[in-house]
Amino acid sequence: MRIGIIGPSKLSYVEEINPKALELIEDVAERIAKLGHEVVLTPDKGSVSELFAEAYSKNDGKKVLEVVPLDDKEFGLSWVNLDLGEHINCGSWRNQPEKLNEESDVLLCIGYSVGGLIEIAYSKWFKPKNVLIINELISGELPKDSVRDLKLEYIFVGDLEKKLMNQKS
Repeated sequence: MRIGIIGPSKLSYVEEINPKALELIEDVAERIAKLGHEVVLTPDKGSVSELFAEAYSKNDGKKVLEVVPLDDKEFGLSWVNLDLGEHINCGSWRNQPEKLNEESDVLLCIGYSVGGLIEIAYSKWFKPKNVLIINELISGELPKDSVRDLKLEYIFVGDLEKKLMNQKS
């Protein structure tokens, strides 16, 4: 199964919510690596996604797939770590949320961000899927009136393996 990883560009944003964020993110990465799932992400340098990919790889994760806009002329790629895995070209940054959803079987949110909220929203339209959100890494649930058509599930790190085994790939 391919798990799309979404989170903020800066670890400090998640540490504001939980000072043990780095330890939790590394724990989640290790659990997913041990389950043998592939991960799909867009790893900005210094981002939670980059830290996740590094911890996942350190624990012998199966495969890291990076959704990156290799053809983008508008914004470029200077802030993305292109050395973590195999590239999936999404063309431009405007296509990134759609392609991340298209390439993933389930999304795992390891902290909120504006970009992450876009990726969560796209889960409604592009290969609709479940979105698992780690309770220990967020400030609270998203407003019910804005996510009523999404398949969100708020979970604790300790329940991750069980929840992933119940996902359809």
